[in-house]
Amino acid sequence: MSSLTKRFNAPLPEWLFELKQAFFVKIWHSKLMQDCKSGDRKAMETLMIRYWPFVDEFPQIIRNHQLRIFAREFLRHPVGTLFLLNNIVKTLGEIKGDEKDHRSLWIDTSSALKISEDGLYSNQYLMNPDARFLVQDIIDKVGEPVNILGDKILSSTALLRLSAVEIVAEGISLYVGHVFKDLDKKAERWFLVHAHHPKGVISHEELVYRMAFALDGKVPEKDEVNKIIGEVVDLFIEAGNMPY
Repeated sequence: MSSLTKRFNAPLPEWLFELKQAFFVKIWHSKLMQDCKSGDRKAMETLMIRYWPFVDEFPQIIRNHQLRIFAREFLRHPVGTLFLLNNIVKTLGEIKGDEKDHRSLWIDTSSALKISEDGLYSNQYLMNPDARFLVQDIIDKVGEPVNILGDKILSSTALLRLSAVEIVAEGISLYVGHVFKDLDKKAERWFLVHAHHPKGVISHEELVYRMAFALDGKVPEKDEVNKIIGEVVDLFIEAGNMPY
């Protein structure tokens, strides 16, 4: 068994759960989440409109990572690890497919708030431009291309940023999903798929952690992981807290 495969199969550090819970608390304490929790219609509309550019771009971001991570890691590792690399590409492909479905669910939720798909685009220019630019910062950060030949953006960094997106989506869903359910059952579906995971099936979030730690080549460090994930979580929170 290769060292890459051994690292992939190693138990995940227990502190990952602690970090995730701390990120949840930060997300839940944000102004946008507090206002959505109270049933503020304007806040609910803001949630759907403000983050739409990211939701819209996310499937393509994953596709870009899928191609570049395979290219980078195939060059760095012997052919004997090709099976694991194929699994990594397969997993990212599954995530991309899920996110395309989740994009459609986001549109369904928005329609329950009387916001059409065209409205999700056009309303971007009626909202706080500072928030719009921050959401673009999130797109740029999460979508930053993996450096195939150098060490600037590592596969592990890109993957941990994807896990940050999963944490944000789950945190939002756990906290305010029921508020959207009161609008329409269809409106709740985006939140349900992020808040509840099938039992006995390894989650995409766990697979992303395992891929990141395997490809990083060293024992994961809590402070480093916290910093990489935290940068993305904080950008989402900051964008949500912009006046609306």
